[in-house]
Amino acid sequence: MPGIAVAAQAVSRENVDRRGVLHGATLALLLAATVVVGCAHGPRANPATRSALAEAETALKRRDYDAASAAYDRAVAAATATADRTLARRERAEARLFMGDLAGAEVDLAAVAELVPDDPRAWHDLGIVRANLGDPGGAAAALTRAKGLAPDDLRPRLALAALAWRHGDRARARAEYQALLDLELPDPVRSKVRWALDQLAQLELAPTAPR
Repeated sequence: MPGIAVAAQAVSRENVDRRGVLHGATLALLLAATVVVGCAHGPRANPATRSALAEAETALKRRDYDAASAAYDRAVAAATATADRTLARRERAEARLFMGDLAGAEVDLAAVAELVPDDPRAWHDLGIVRANLGDPGGAAAALTRAKGLAPDDLRPRLALAALAWRHGDRARARAEYQALLDLELPDPVRSKVRWALDQLAQLELAPTAPR
């Protein structure tokens, strides 16, 4: 199964109302996790884990979610080495996202981040899930960890900026967007970042509505 398809889309969508408030959809997860049957799990996976994951993917493909969940649970239980445990937890997290179980995915992604604390992808995905679970503090902590591990990766910075903007911390959002301009960005992304900074600047200049 490919990586979790999650990203903050605030910059790319320009989805801001007249007050400059980001709509909730801008932080929505892109939970289009594609099921790939028979994907290779690498030589490190023990036979029991490998077999259970293959069964889980087959069940997921036919949308037998109970069977898939049971097989993923067996894969996690059979995993002993760190590589096996990481693989099983990550794939169960992806499946849980696919099935709409954000809370379960958060548990697995937190376990993955603990198993491989130097993996920025794990922290990024954990942060996005936490944001969608209504835990901005936990989301910011995980995304900040991802940014520290991969300072040239624009994804955690975009997510942090969107999160800060959504929760009213415009200074933090502006700082994250401004820092993005120091990275090598595709022209469309750079344009969107500049757009976001312009929107934030306009909000700062806008008169405060009387109470």
